[in-house]
Amino acid sequence: MQADARQLFCLKAILNSFASSTGLMVNFNKSLLLPINVSSEKMQILAATFGCQIGSFPFTYLGLPLGTTKPKIEEFAPLLDRVERKLTACSTMLSYSGRVEYINTVITPTASYAMCTLKLHKGVIHSIDRIRKQCLWRGNSERKKGGNLAAWPLVQRPKHKGGLGIKNLKLQNDAVLLKHLHKFYSKADIPWVQQIWFKYYQQSPTLSKRSGIILVERYLQVERSLWVHHDLPARGWLVSSFLERQLGR
Repeated sequence: MQADARQLFCLKAILNSFASSTGLMVNFNKSLLLPINVSSEKMQILAATFGCQIGSFPFTYLGLPLGTTKPKIEEFAPLLDRVERKLTACSTMLSYSGRVEYINTVITPTASYAMCTLKLHKGVIHSIDRIRKQCLWRGNSERKKGGNLAAWPLVQRPKHKGGLGIKNLKLQNDAVLLKHLHKFYSKADIPWVQQIWFKYYQQSPTLSKRSGIILVERYLQVERSLWVHHDLPARGWLVSSFLERQLGR
């Protein structure tokens, strides 16, 4: 919201009314105001109006690192810690099929929440793959020696193509992020989609149409691998059906 004391006062009144009607009190002392291009003097006035502290970027919200720039690798350390803790249950007594099932149902979904919102660094994906390799070939034993029995790209292929069906994190990350682009251009009935269209594209339908086309074309230029990768056919179908319906291609 805008850095305006009147708007903050109205927001606090709404929150207090909500607390009075539901009994769910808001702890303003634990709340933060995060400024973007606002002077420190004005922030002091706004923080006093709202009765909270002043925060800074980057910060963690709902377990995700958020900021005005792309998150650094070290900011994903809590995610890597959570994934690595899953290794304790990956016993060496499990069969290979049991470990594959454990990777697909426990370890990989731990990172899915972050992948739905953020583009993971190559280093983060490499670290998660290292943990998944450890679970698959050596369980939770760090002293067990020996090489991998198959190349990792082969392991990540679907079972009907000779692999083990372990998901490719890079492709999965790109696929779930592409859904946001699809929701945006399709004008899905979602608050954030409606707000962006209303605020930035409502005034000029022609411009909004052209802006959407440019947005799609730029994304496809960066992610051309979406069209040809055989490990995720549903992803190619999503893009092709989207273009056929919206752009007539």
